[in-house]
Formats: sequence, structure tokens, C-alpha cells
Amino acid sequence: MKNLKIFLIFLAITSFSTKTIAQQIENLRIKTLEDKLNLIYDISHEKAGQLFDIKVLCSDNEGQNFNIPLTSVSGDYGNNVEGGKDKIIIWDVLKDRKNLKGENYVFKIIASPGKVVNQTDHAESFHFELVDCYKKDKKIVCALKITNKGKERDLKIINRLARVYDFKGKNIAAQYSKLGRVQGDARYAAPTLTFQPNQTDIALFSFNIPDSFSNRIKMLEFGVEILEITYGLDLKTGNIQFRDISFDNPQESAKTELISQATNLNIGPELTRTVDTKPPQISFSNPQLTKDKATVVNTEEVIVHGKVTDENGIFELTINGMSANLKDNGNFESDIYLVGGKNNIFVRATDKFNNSIEETYAIVYQPLYKQDQRQTSINKNDPSVLDEKTAKEGKYYALLIGVNEYPDPEIMNLDQPVTDAQKLYNTLTTKYTFEKENVKLLQSPTREQIISELDRLNRVITEDDNLLVFYAGHGYWDKQDEVGYWLPSDSKKANTANWMRNTTIRDYLRTVKTKHTLLVADACFSGGIFKTRKAFADAPKSVQKLYEVPSRKAMTSGTLKEVPDRSVFLLYLNKRLSENTKPYISAEEVFSSFKIAVLNNSPNIPQYGEIKDTGDEGGDFIFIKRAN
Repeated sequence: MKNLKIFLIFLAITSFSTKTIAQQIENLRIKTLEDKLNLIYDISHEKAGQLFDIKVLCSDNEGQNFNIPLTSVSGDYGNNVEGGKDKIIIWDVLKDRKNLKGENYVFKIIASPGKVVNQTDHAESFHFELVDCYKKDKKIVCALKITNKGKERDLKIINRLARVYDFKGKNIAAQYSKLGRVQGDARYAAPTLTFQPNQTDIALFSFNIPDSFSNRIKMLEFGVEILEITYGLDLKTGNIQFRDISFDNPQESAKTELISQATNLNIGPELTRTVDTKPPQISFSNPQLTKDKATVVNTEEVIVHGKVTDENGIFELTINGMSANLKDNGNFESDIYLVGGKNNIFVRATDKFNNSIEETYAIVYQPLYKQDQRQTSINKNDPSVLDEKTAKEGKYYALLIGVNEYPDPEIMNLDQPVTDAQKLYNTLTTKYTFEKENVKLLQSPTREQIISELDRLNRVITEDDNLLVFYAGHGYWDKQDEVGYWLPSDSKKANTANWMRNTTIRDYLRTVKTKHTLLVADACFSGGIFKTRKAFADAPKSVQKLYEVPSRKAMTSGTLKEVPDRSVFLLYLNKRLSENTKPYISAEEVFSSFKIAVLNNSPNIPQYGEIKDTGDEGGDFIFIKRAN
């Protein structure tokens, strides 16, 4: 405990020496999608873990006074909004006003600092808290407070598995670590410390970084091993992650605001009568990418330039799942980091009437010293394409659960879940590699029937197979005990005997030994199922690499809010899967493609992330299209 107090004093001195400017709102973008207005903004230079109270005001007289009330808003608005990139506020304009017409609309976003909450994660009985992370003298230094909340165990931290990632996908492993008094200053060093019950100690990590490294990182990742010697060696592994971290440490957390430029808006009832079914058009100028031929470059980092056009305006343009730098005239650019060989560049453009176009282009990164190698040798080793042999090694199973009928008169029946499950059944079995004999549809099942089917799957599924579990029906979140439930058809409001805890579901997903498991839940399910504090929003990585590494992921329609019977989440999920033209697409990429559409058409915030304590190792569930 004495060492911990000394470290905290050192931490306070260090933090004071790295003070920077206070947090600010920046990069405000105003976009319309059908009859909704989207305000997209960044909160930068904030203290790590700082939460904000966000308000938004509107003026129709060039900002002389902000006299238009915005009450029908959702998204990153209100209390406890985290800092970071691409925050979004959605205003349902027609609920507050009949229309917005003119060129003088000005918006003001105000961020008032609230509490500071350090990011946390856990593995087995060990609790990890990111107490500091700063950049200084070409180094990133991170400090974790580690508490053992279980029995006596050894904890081992591994330098080569401690990594810092930037927003371009580059990662750097730790060069130095210290756990308690045990140090490690080599790539393969693995400081180990015996933790007694309730013992707390500090782990330090140091990463050498280039001068150009930014003041914000996408992720910190730490690999740990938890050991106990009994009659043999009981070894558990853990993967600890913290996301979207600012290195800035302002001396004071002050209120900040940003006022937009005057904006020309045209949102009214007549907009919904406009018929536009034409998707945008995309072209590239430098390099000149085409769909029928790969473009060869000799640098690993490329800035692609192009233009996207649509007669009614562009809502969004993404390249590899990340927003491109789009100008008012349709010109865009995007910085792309390439791996050796062929790289697939996935481009998606959506207009203001929700029409989308998707195109895939190929760029071959061929260093100058390899220019004389034949193109076929590069294609053969292409890491971005899932090879046919690997794809066919495992089968695809699905358990689809839709609950409409609740005999207990105190629980309201639903209309849509079974229909939604049937639609997903049709999409999976006709468009993807889910054979009908491996897909089970349960219509208004009891708790016993759900458990029985999970038991059966546990007996037949192998470690090479993939499993999708879908649930639509009533859900419940117990605020006092912080426990989420599914409600099977035999649930009773008076007692929880037949309710299914999310911990029970998680335990079953852990015991079914699949290659990849994806849980899709359309219910008031809670963010407690997820391992990390923030849902994932990463650019798609190599499909081959994602498939090779085991995963346990979840996709839910909301956090703790009540989910409507007619699900916008499932509408767009099924639509996205049905319209997909790519032979292989990751679950995260599917989710990223429809998240904003769900936000614009429902009050819920969909979530995607790793299911905690189930054996996820960083891969992802890959949907494979059937051959025509």
C-alpha cells in the first residue's frame, strides 16, 4: 500500500507537468437524412475518462439569439457523454417544428464537464483500472491499477502482448513494463507477481513511438496470464482493452462550446413526398481506382482522392468503415494504410434519401525492391481474402428465438419477434452459408426449450464451427441488482424463476466451443453483456485475420432503453445482410453500415462489442455469401 501511495504522488506530479489546453468541441458537421438533422462533432483535448453534459441550441437569425427549442433529440446528448470522435446528435425536426427553411440556421453545442470515470476491464477475478496514460519524450506511458478480488493467484503481464494502436491500424508493442517491483525491459519479458485476496498493485508500461504519433489513440491492449499451481497448473488467459484515449490532461475542466456557421436547411413535410431512388456515383482521381483492375502502388500509406455526386446531396461517405474527408463540392480524400500484397478498399456512399452504393476496389502494395515479382505470387498470398479451404472447414449454425406469446396476462404479447426471426432465417439460409438443417427457429419457446437447444448445440458443434444466436422478445433490466434478463414465453411477472439472466446466456456461449459466436439481441438487454466500456467502431481489418482468431461478439438493439415491438434495428440488419454484395463481410462491418440509420429512425443506441468472459481473442464473425 505504501508503494501505491508513492506512485499516486508521482502520478500527480507527472500529470501536472503535462498540462495542455482545455478540452474543446471541434469538427462540427451538419447533415440531413430524410426528415432528420444530424449534428456530428468531436470532443478533443479532454482529460482521460472525462464525461460531459451536452446541450444543443438553434437560431434562425444568424445566431443573434438561440430561440428554437430542440426537444426531440437523441444520441450523444444529455448527461455522461464521453469524449472522442464522431459524436452524433439526431434531431427529429418535424416533431418540434413544421419545417426548417432558409440559409441562416446556426447551432450551438455546449459541453459542461461532469465526473471523471477511469476506464476499467477485468479478467477472471482481477480488476484493471486505467489510472493514467500520457505521451512524453517519444514515449507513451500507461499505468494500470490492478486489484485481485478473488483467491491468491499469480498474475503475469507480457510485453509483446501489450500494444498501443493508432486510428490507422498501426500498433506498437511495449518495450518496458513493471508489475509491482518486478521489471521487464525486453520484448518477451513477462513480469509476474503473486496477488493475495484484495491486494492492489500498479503495473506500468512504456511504448517508444515516432514523432508523428497523435495525441489520441484508438486502443490500448494488454495480454495477461492468471496462474495457480494446484495438482497441476491452472492457467487462464485474459485480453484487457481500453479504447479512444486522449493524452491531454488539462489543468481545469471548463465548459466549452462551439457555434456553427450559418447553414442552409430545407426540411419539411414536402420532403417526404420527394421520390429519389438513385444512389450516388463514385469516382477516383488519384490514384485512379477501377473496379475491374487492381492498382499497384509502392508506398504503404496512400491518400486516395475522388468525387462522389448525387442530385440531392450526400449524407455519408465511408472508406473501409471510416468517414472520409468530404467537402461540400463532393470531393473527398482518405488516408489508407496498406499491408504487403493486395488490399481490398470498401467504399460506401449514402445520399440524403438513404440510397446507398457500395463498391470494392483493389490496391496492391508492392515495395520497389519487389517490383520484379510476378503479380500472381502476390494474389496467391493475399491476406485480405478468406480462402475457400479455410471458409469450408467449419459449418455455420444458428439458433433463432422469437417470442410473441406470453400466457401470463400481466406480460403483454408482442406482434413482431417471430416474423423478424423468420425473415432472418430466410436471409441466412438463402443468401449465406447456413444450411437449413443447421438453423433452428424457436417460436415463442419456454425457458426449458431454449436451454435444451443450447445443450444440443453444445454436443454437435465443433471448434471449427460458427454459431449465431438471435433473440427477439421482452427483456428486462434490474437496476438495483444490475442484471439483465430475457423473458421466454413461460415467464411470469410475479417471479423470475423462468427468466433467463444474461449471465446464464453468457455461460452457455462460453461453453459452446465454436470458432466464432455472434449474439444478436433485440430486447432491453443491457450493456452489461459487453466486456469493454465502449462499443467497437473500428475500420474493418483483414477478413482472413479476423476469421483465424476466435471471437465471441454481441450485437444489440439498445442499451437499457425499452425496445419497440416493431424493430428498426432488425429491419436494417436484415436489409443490410440482404443487400450485401461482398463474398465475405464481418459482423462489425455489417453493424457499422446500419448503426446511423438505426439512430435516425429510433430512440435506441445499438451496441456492438466483445462478450466478456467468454474467450474472445479479437477475431470476428464472418458472413459468407452463397455462390450464385
